[in-house]
Amino acid sequence: MSTHERTLAMIEAFYDAALDETLWPAVLENLAKVTRSQAATFWVLGPSGQARHPTFIYINFDSNSVREYLNGMVQLDPTVRYLFANPQQSIVHDGLLKDGRDKDTRDYYDWHRRNVETRFRMVGQAHLAPTVQAGVALHRTQKTGPYEPQDIERFGMLHRHLRRALSIGFRLGSLGAMQQFSSEWLDGNSAAVVLVDEHMRIVFTNRRAQALQSSGDGVRFSTNGIELGHRQDNEKLQVLLHQALSAGASPGGIMRGTRPSGKRPYGIFVTRVSGRLSALSLFRPAVCVVITDPDRQDPLPAQRLEAAFGLTQAEARLATLLAAGEDLRGAAEKLKITYGTARTRLVQIFQKTGTRRQGELIRLLLTTVVTG
Repeated sequence: MSTHERTLAMIEAFYDAALDETLWPAVLENLAKVTRSQAATFWVLGPSGQARHPTFIYINFDSNSVREYLNGMVQLDPTVRYLFANPQQSIVHDGLLKDGRDKDTRDYYDWHRRNVETRFRMVGQAHLAPTVQAGVALHRTQKTGPYEPQDIERFGMLHRHLRRALSIGFRLGSLGAMQQFSSEWLDGNSAAVVLVDEHMRIVFTNRRAQALQSSGDGVRFSTNGIELGHRQDNEKLQVLLHQALSAGASPGGIMRGTRPSGKRPYGIFVTRVSGRLSALSLFRPAVCVVITDPDRQDPLPAQRLEAAFGLTQAEARLATLLAAGEDLRGAAEKLKITYGTARTRLVQIFQKTGTRRQGELIRLLLTTVVTG
């Protein structure tokens, strides 16, 4: 294959990979060959000012070194800092970086020399939105040598197509993510569903959530995120949101929300969003909040719980009341059974659903509400 044919194939591959990120490893392999590089990465940077890669695809790097890099060293990487400071700079290479003398820079280079064989880097990036940067980084070893002006010039021609491909992929990825979360099954749900991003900003509310805020009964959505009218409840909600966002911590939790009207409290369920989204997307929900109103919540069909978990009719009726926000004693009174009987049924429900605590059970039931 001639150089011209390889270049055209490389350009075509950019557009394909921008629409299907599983193709990036093969694209990086070919791009490394074309540019005489020994390793390469495709990356998406998180919101400006935060050295974080929600997407990082690589070839020819040791996985342990990549893990160390993403878990801390990326914060010290002078190239990443330069990218954040210069989002409009299309191509970034070693010649643009100043020799840093601060401790963080020295720590990064010391780590790099110990763990990574490559020594030179050239990056082509696209500034897709105020909070999104993406691109590829090419790496060379000491033996191959630095990227010379002619290398940078040749890469510049490829980069024009890379930037255009990423821009197209970003628009389609954002649209696809919005469609994924605003589809009819979610918008028509009987529970209020709110999605927030990693900065607590609301990125989606379904119709029931919008109606809930309009009622003015203790729930408010603003630029600060979700807020509850009762101070102690709001503090607890913010803790649950932070826990859901913290890696390695609790994925969320269950709580109740007091209402100024004096009506029965809301049931509030907080959990991480685990669905896989397009790497190139402005719409990146991180946490899902489900708010149930026991006075308006359409009951979860008992038959669905019977079929899903093998519950008896009596157990399913108790489970539907718990999912709607009732506590165990209140559910027992509604079902006209003793509290002891309700506890016995709850233990049976635990066994059949594979849960151990009431909060864990309600999390599972509310998930069934949302996805059902």
